[in-house]
Amino acid sequence: MEKVPRRTKAEAVYESLQAAILSGELQEGEHLRQEEVAARWGVSQTPVREAFRRLESEGLIEHAANRGVVVRGIPWRPPAAPLNSIARRWSELVSDPESVPGSDFP
Repeated sequence: MEKVPRRTKAEAVYESLQAAILSGELQEGEHLRQEEVAARWGVSQTPVREAFRRLESEGLIEHAANRGVVVRGIPWRPPAAPLNSIARRWSELVSDPESVPGSDFP
């Protein structure tokens, strides 16, 4: 019988906070208090500190001086819509036909 690895309390808190940030449940600029997070998940503050460290290394939260832990939000933006990319490229081609390698574009 294969042994299933158990999640630690820190992993459970980390995964829950990460999901809340990525889903938008926790908004950019929102403050996270270690004591409140620990109470919400029924854990001590040590797993919360570990979860905060992981989230900070991913750029999802930051520890701000005199403000505590603040949600930074998603550190990337979704790619532009394909039509926008095509329109931008077309505009570049029209304004600079030399940008098309090997082309006799007028």
